[in-house]
Amino acid sequence: MSRWKAGAIHFSISLAVFLLLLSIILLVWFPGILFSIDGGWSGLRIVIGVDLVLGPLLTLVVFKAGKPGLKFDLSCIAIFQISSMAAGMWIVYNERPLALVLAYDTFFSLSAQEFEDNGKDISVLEGIPGSYPKLIYVELPENEFSADVANMRSQFIGDPLYMQTDKYRPLQGNAESLDGIFRREDSVRESVSDELLGQLREECRFSKFVSTKNSGFVCYGSNEELLTDFYGNEYPQAEI
Repeated sequence: MSRWKAGAIHFSISLAVFLLLLSIILLVWFPGILFSIDGGWSGLRIVIGVDLVLGPLLTLVVFKAGKPGLKFDLSCIAIFQISSMAAGMWIVYNERPLALVLAYDTFFSLSAQEFEDNGKDISVLEGIPGSYPKLIYVELPENEFSADVANMRSQFIGDPLYMQTDKYRPLQGNAESLDGIFRREDSVRESVSDELLGQLREECRFSKFVSTKNSGFVCYGSNEELLTDFYGNEYPQAEI
């Protein structure tokens, strides 16, 4: 067997493994638009670099039929490749969003680290129906003034609304109930340009979006029950 054939075989196996890992990341850990806006690329770059590039390249370099110690060399490459892929997947796994929490007028994407940093028990998410990441809203007083006070108070006392897990409720329901949940939508729409508003789909429930990797605006699709579109902060705010 030539080194080119060995390298091609290694690449084919690596590609099959990579596609399997990618499907897990895209369909389970970072579904929908979350992969592109919430850090899915960070660990995946390691997986791509090692799995599809470095591993097959090392095989191409060291392979020579009948070479003494060839099995040892290939074993070392395999161990290095598997270890690096595992490290990359571990990074992606730890950074995956576990909850998308609508607090007041903003969706916050929260990983396990945010719950740990704020001293919150992550097991609260188990009581929320649906698959991960859980779609949640923070229940506020029905009175608009009281809701505003609750939001301002949370900022002053260092207890952010999105971390008040006792107020977590599943984000689901009909159009009427969603009107109450997205009560600040008109205010958010007034804060952006007509250019951005012209791009929104009719069924879009418009909110701000914040994660450790990105910020901007998102659409929540009530039909799909997920975040469907992301818009960055490059749009100038409308003059009020």
